[in-house]
Amino acid sequence: MPIYPYPPPHEQLNVFFGKFFRKMRKADPSTYGDFLMRAEEEFKRTGYREENSAGVENILIVRLEAIGDMVLTSGFLREVRKNFPMARITFVVMPQIYPMAELCPYVNEVLTFDKNLVYGNFVEGLEKVAVFCRDNLWQKKFSIAFSPRWFFDSFLALLILWLSGARERIGYGSNSFGNWLDYSISQFSGLDNFLLTKNILTPRNVVGEVEKFFYLLTAVGLKVTETQMELFYGAEDLRKAKELLENLPTSCKKVVLGIGASAKSKKYPVEKYLIALKKLAKKNLVFVIVGGKNEIADAAFLEKNLPPEKVLNLVNKTSLRETEAVITQMDFYLGNDTGTLHIAAAAKIPVLAIYRSAVDRDNVLPVFSEFCLFPPWQTKAIVLRPAHPLGECAKLPPSYGICRHLNEPHCIAQIEPQEIVDAFEKLETF
Repeated sequence: MPIYPYPPPHEQLNVFFGKFFRKMRKADPSTYGDFLMRAEEEFKRTGYREENSAGVENILIVRLEAIGDMVLTSGFLREVRKNFPMARITFVVMPQIYPMAELCPYVNEVLTFDKNLVYGNFVEGLEKVAVFCRDNLWQKKFSIAFSPRWFFDSFLALLILWLSGARERIGYGSNSFGNWLDYSISQFSGLDNFLLTKNILTPRNVVGEVEKFFYLLTAVGLKVTETQMELFYGAEDLRKAKELLENLPTSCKKVVLGIGASAKSKKYPVEKYLIALKKLAKKNLVFVIVGGKNEIADAAFLEKNLPPEKVLNLVNKTSLRETEAVITQMDFYLGNDTGTLHIAAAAKIPVLAIYRSAVDRDNVLPVFSEFCLFPPWQTKAIVLRPAHPLGECAKLPPSYGICRHLNEPHCIAQIEPQEIVDAFEKLETF
């Protein structure tokens, strides 16, 4: 067992940051930059920024997003593993995503960090990140850390990369829109360059999130050999899924309904869904509704108003992995731009997807269009979108998702139920 003339590096960091935050909490915010520079010096002094002489890479990947983002990141995880077959890879996700990542064969360890506990005071947030790194990361001495998130809210992931002690830190900064706008939209652009050793900017022809993930690897000289997405569930999840579906008529095609979304303005009105589904119910189809607790009321409404032999309501009755397994047993996906859409696309199921972002804004600022950022990836698909923003949404400056009515279906409600019926009939011929 080695004998250290001083405490091991991670213990030295623990002592340093204990004093660091006691002083920083009392300091004027104008001096925070000096504090961060002093912390960087301590990482260097304790050897965290040095080359790994052992020959075994420890790699950190941080992805603090939702269900669909986890699915879209699956290919990135695979390609990192291919580039570093002998590395030990640690993957940090939001707590609710842990079940989806737990069985990923490309990582050695999955940790959780709840970003919702960090917003507010900068020093308090930084201290929470430091405690997480102390408890989970410092002893691992990471050679490389990746943050594939491309958007304003990548900043927290960058803090984790930096405070992890990783020598090389690769990602998209919170000013990643720099190539798209004529002015700097972030006060943190200089800080991004401090937190990252390689702050990557994408060319303007790289728009989709999945494309950006793979571009991040090629931009630093790594290889990408496959671009498909994957799902990570187990045999027990699949068994449960088949058990839940076993009473459906075998003569009917199964359509999974994704009626949820992360914002109410992304949810197509359930009353309009019902009009379309009643017409489609006359066909040789059966509908399987999936989702979480936020979809309970809408699912009950559809279940009540559709023929009982034509609908199976599984909302809030399956785990995340069981939901994945259920979707793999479907013949079609019909629904909103939500995580279940991307699960279906990863399973190569034909999808009919409904987006809120208007078509005529794509040429203005495509990185604000959810369709341009998150299209159904590598599967047969028909997408319905409003042609134009509705009302004041057309007059206001562009914002993410285009529609400004966050608490109600607004621009998306312009799509008519008959458009869904016609699109689905076309999808059946693919």
